Amino acid sequence: RSKAKRPKAVDLCCGLGGLSLGARNGGIIPIAGVDLCESALNTYQSNFPMAKVISGDIADASIVDKLIAIKVKHAETTSRFLVISGPPCQGFSVAGRRRDRDPRNKVLIHVAIAIATIQPDGALVENVAAIMSEKHSETVRKFSQILTDAGYHVCPIELNSRDFGVPQRRRRVIFFITRRPTNAEAFRNELQKFRRPSLAVGQAFEGLPRAPVRGEKYSDVQKKRGFYNHFAMRHSEKVRKKIADLKPGTGPLSYRRLDPRKEAPTLISGHRAPPAHFKEPRSITVREAARLQGIPDDFRVCGKFGAQMQQVTDAVPPPLGQAAISTLLEIIG
Repeated sequence: RSKAKRPKAVDLCCGLGGLSLGARNGGIIPIAGVDLCESALNTYQSNFPMAKVISGDIADASIVDKLIAIKVKHAETTSRFLVISGPPCQGFSVAGRRRDRDPRNKVLIHVAIAIATIQPDGALVENVAAIMSEKHSETVRKFSQILTDAGYHVCPIELNSRDFGVPQRRRRVIFFITRRPTNAEAFRNELQKFRRPSLAVGQAFEGLPRAPVRGEKYSDVQKKRGFYNHFAMRHSEKVRKKIADLKPGTGPLSYRRLDPRKEAPTLISGHRAPPAHFKEPRSITVREAARLQGIPDDFRVCGKFGAQMQQVTDAVPPPLGQAAISTLLEIIG
């Protein structure tokens, strides 16, 4: 099998590599990741050492030229060449300000242009469910028209990560981009193969050791078992008391306390604090956030604490990515 042709993919706006990890878990080889965030690219390189890391803006024609060169280089050893992408969604998300003129909204259009230029066998683009609202219809229309003019068919399908074994309610739209027209029913039927029972937060956190406070050293248990990125924030007594007074499943958007019997709500980061642990009076660790995203413990996240949490909360849950990318590959044959 090592000498056989394998499907390969390049990841645009790759972040830490959630989609690439999903692709790899589905037997697809990630060969390049493009992003502007230095810490995210460091994480990507650390976990996908054989892939080419490209720092730059996907709107830059020279970046697209590099991806075309990579496609040509791998042509003889590739059975199917895919483009996968999870462009920034903050401008579309109901959790953000949803600014129509947010410059990040234009990235979706540049991703479409890149796909049309690179001409892969198929492509997949992920974004928040709110992108399908009337408010953003013109952006989606432009995105689809660019791909249609390039000879592709675009089929958007809304999915929820909780239906694929991820302990988090996270509604997303997947744009399946194929050469031949395929109806949504065909994609949904194939996706059924990957559906898994939902997990609760308590189940997701099982087996994790006590999290040392930032500044402390890893315990011997953590070193032995490889629980990286598992540090607790150093809260003031006021904040700890505030969290302790909250019942599981309650609280404001910042410091909302998780309920161990249910899936987590959609993880967000940025200026808001991550959710609070259901048992301890503290915010969750980066490793706990990773578990809520379906990211395995051996996936190490690089950068400072804030950058680590941002990378994890922005990522596409790998189990969702694997289901979607494997479905795309099956459909295009």
